[in-house]
Amino acid sequence: MPTNRIIAHVDMDSFFVSCERLVDPSLTGKPVVVGGRRGERGVVASASYESRKFGVKSGMPIMTAEKLCPKAIFIPGNHRLYSKYSRKVYALLRRVAPVVEYASIDEFYLDFTGCEDLYGHDLEVMAKKVQESIFKRTKLTCSVAIATNKYVAKIAGKTVKPSSGSKTGIVVVPAGEEQSFLANLPIERLHGAGEKTQPRLKEMRIIRIGDIVPMPLVKLQKAFGPSAGSWLYEAARGMGSDEVHPFHYAKSIGHETTFEKDTDNPEQIHQTLAWLSEKGCYRLRRIGKRARTVTLKLRYDDFQTITRAKTIPETNDDVAVMKTAYELFQESHVRKRKIRLLGVSLSKFEAGEEVEWLFPEMSSKKKDALYQSVDAIKRRYGFHKLEKAASLDPKEADREGKGGASSFQKPKIK
Repeated sequence: MPTNRIIAHVDMDSFFVSCERLVDPSLTGKPVVVGGRRGERGVVASASYESRKFGVKSGMPIMTAEKLCPKAIFIPGNHRLYSKYSRKVYALLRRVAPVVEYASIDEFYLDFTGCEDLYGHDLEVMAKKVQESIFKRTKLTCSVAIATNKYVAKIAGKTVKPSSGSKTGIVVVPAGEEQSFLANLPIERLHGAGEKTQPRLKEMRIIRIGDIVPMPLVKLQKAFGPSAGSWLYEAARGMGSDEVHPFHYAKSIGHETTFEKDTDNPEQIHQTLAWLSEKGCYRLRRIGKRARTVTLKLRYDDFQTITRAKTIPETNDDVAVMKTAYELFQESHVRKRKIRLLGVSLSKFEAGEEVEWLFPEMSSKKKDALYQSVDAIKRRYGFHKLEKAASLDPKEADREGKGGASSFQKPKIK
């Protein structure tokens, strides 16, 4: 019989807030919201457990969070700081487990299969070792959930977060007990069942995950479709992937910005799309990829949101992506309303190959060399130090009397 795998899910506690508290200990014990300053547009990226008691949660508009928790301390965020500590945690985890998957900036999967003897076959001791290793070197706390697959481990981890009242932050789901562990959890804990699926489940009087189990597969497929129905059938039984991938590559790269004031200014819109495209291509070149699909996200002042995508020859050229993003905007923007948010993302990655550039007089090799030089300057001195004219605001430059990139007030990138 195949050996049951030992998969751990490590989830950092209120990660962005915790990193901010390392820099400023006075924030400890206070309600903190990361994502934007008080009174600004934007969304909550992370909220301390003190602020979550008031209903503040990730993805919520900053202004809503301010109303729910007026005494909260609002911080715009420091992605460089969070990335620094994320890399530290990842490096530490690679010392305690043979296989580590970087799932996101604050989540990791570890495969301890075959390491049982090192921990006396005590999985709780194994989890405690992970926690202690991270805290000793970074002073950051985390939850650790161990199960036979990634899906159950991720759900289990949410049951021992500080907000749940857990004192240890550790949970172990023994092999063979996956279904029984999930059975009494509310349907909201079923990771992957989104805003449309959950209401439909409740309409069917499914309140807890275990309520799905008695339902025949055919009935689930009829109600939710073949793919979603099959997934619900398996998820409720605690079935999931046990493959931990040591390398993680993003399937898409993108940025979006919420304007401080809703706008219909053509220059500001064009400038922002150029900036978002340039930012995305810079990241794309850093991983040695080109993208085939450009996706535009547009949100109006009444919160109607639309997305449009276009497939183009694979590229990581700023100008080509800018051109495509603006074409998508012109095709999509059909309402006479102001715009609240714009986003540009790149996907369908390909390895770097010879492609036709926007400017045929410059060969691919020369263009690549040019971008390598530009990117090197950005990495050393900061992204803002060297930018395309399309992402600059000439009015601001003239007003400051500088005419350079430093005079442009950049949009807030999320």
